[in-house]
Amino acid sequence: MGKIILPFLCMLLLFPTATSGSEPEGLKCPNPDVLMRTTEKDKDELSQALADIIPKVYGSSPDYQEWQIEVIKPMPILTGMEENYYKMAVNFWFVRLRFPRLLPAQSASLGELYIVKETNSKWIHWFQYH
Repeated sequence: MGKIILPFLCMLLLFPTATSGSEPEGLKCPNPDVLMRTTEKDKDELSQALADIIPKVYGSSPDYQEWQIEVIKPMPILTGMEENYYKMAVNFWFVRLRFPRLLPAQSASLGELYIVKETNSKWIHWFQYH
């Protein structure tokens, strides 16, 4: 009996299951009703907000304490999408970062964030690609 239970327990520990419909930890879809419309004029404000956002997203590793902004632009207007996706996308900002301490590894030194601004004037990262 113990010979059957032990491999089964090992499999449960090695291959954990996920509950259906669960959200990944730390990921919460933005509510389009509380997003502010932003423009290119908000670029400097977002650049300053990155000093608070980046440590929250990437942690306190010395590798991520120094960064350079490569791209910071509002997302383009989407067509043919459902209204809620459209409302969210027009308020998204795309930020591509380079972490020089991780060079010459191009992929490891790259960071990409999607950021929105809520009606309370708080900038929040919504999704981290790298």
